Amino acid sequence: MARHENIATQSQASSIWGQTQSQPIENIIWGRLYGKNIKMNSIDLNCDEFAAGRGEGCNLMLTLDFLPEKILYRISKVHFTLKRVNCDISYPVYIHDNSRNGTFVNGERIGMNNARILKNDDVISLCHPSNKTFVFKDLCPNEAMGLPNEITKSYYVSRKLGSGACGLVRLVFDIRTCDQFAMKMVKKNLLSECSAITRYKPSSSNETEKVLNEANIMKSLSHPCVIKMHDIIDRPDAVYMVLEFMKGGDLLNRIVTNKYLTEPISKLYFYQMCHAVKYLHDKGISHRDLKPDNVLLESANEETLLKVSDFGLSKFVQNDSVMKTLCGTPLYVAPEVLQTGGRGAYTKKVDIWSLGVVLFTCLSGTLPFSDDFGTPATEQIKQGKFRFSHPIWRKVSQRATTLIKEMLIVDPKKRPTIDDVLKSSWLKDKEMLRKAKDLMNIETMEIEEEEENFLQPPRKRARR
Repeated sequence: MARHENIATQSQASSIWGQTQSQPIENIIWGRLYGKNIKMNSIDLNCDEFAAGRGEGCNLMLTLDFLPEKILYRISKVHFTLKRVNCDISYPVYIHDNSRNGTFVNGERIGMNNARILKNDDVISLCHPSNKTFVFKDLCPNEAMGLPNEITKSYYVSRKLGSGACGLVRLVFDIRTCDQFAMKMVKKNLLSECSAITRYKPSSSNETEKVLNEANIMKSLSHPCVIKMHDIIDRPDAVYMVLEFMKGGDLLNRIVTNKYLTEPISKLYFYQMCHAVKYLHDKGISHRDLKPDNVLLESANEETLLKVSDFGLSKFVQNDSVMKTLCGTPLYVAPEVLQTGGRGAYTKKVDIWSLGVVLFTCLSGTLPFSDDFGTPATEQIKQGKFRFSHPIWRKVSQRATTLIKEMLIVDPKKRPTIDDVLKSSWLKDKEMLRKAKDLMNIETMEIEEEEENFLQPPRKRARR
């Protein structure tokens, strides 16, 4: 059998956080307005935008037939609008306040030219919070059913973005700001199963701490290539982490869709990943579960910012400390982890090995180690046996393959540090550095210093 395996065969467990495709449904009645202190029964909502006010062009033209004169004269021509993009039930309903006299939801003023998200059973008041005029009914499926009040009072819960061994990820919207986020929900009773999958067997008291560890780490981090946590809700049965929403999906899905990534794009992505890992390592943090599934892309553009996510297997370590927990995804895990069965000691060099596997995968769309290669993948990893056998490698530069070989050295002491990787000849690419600077919004001086280190020949010392 050929010594390569398409990564598509490994993509079934991909989280695909940021896929934004949705199917609009035409002519569906997605909501209903019921009259409260107004002379009307109900109105079905089945268009992209619904306007209410005194103007003749409104879907609901308010007249003396509906409201008393003392209230009507304060109503604007277009007092408020309701919008649901393409009538798509995967999107929330936005209420826009177009009136100086105010539109209120559950007694809270929206503010002129502002918007917020409308939820089922919300009460809309016109001109004054006590003038309760409508009750909104959302006729679409309730994705928030069973979620704690701490979430439903602040967020609109939308469609599922993906799932993994230990949790589910949903798209959510902040009700007041309308900002989008990805909410990772981890059920605590699944942690023991997750631990078995990652070959990590903590005590029951540590299982919850493992998830909270991810949250505490992420809340303390601030880097353009590291996912940022917006909020966390800890409940007895689950932990809910509200994270940046990356619309471009994950790196695994990008590779599978394109079959492989070109060398310039692989280099741009890899450079950003290395900067994220350097940031973590400089703070004494090892990620320990680096893989394409855990790298998220900001947009669908080929040249895009990426962010490293999922710190559930991370741990703070001192510079001279070691990590003794066996964890990580088998096909990306370092040999020293497998060799000791989790009982030995290993360092942050495990992330360098994983970066090597990720780069191999980006450039070829294949995996360097696989059970389909005749011997168990774990044995291949322990011995560091892999080959560049796929025809695509004929198009890849020798500098790239040399870097991969250096990162996939079995002996961690001989493996480069993240600083060494960033100084590699393959990354001596002025055009790539400029693009990365723009994407990462890094200070110009920092990039210029790297360019100086990479591109200028060494100066001879003057004799004294």
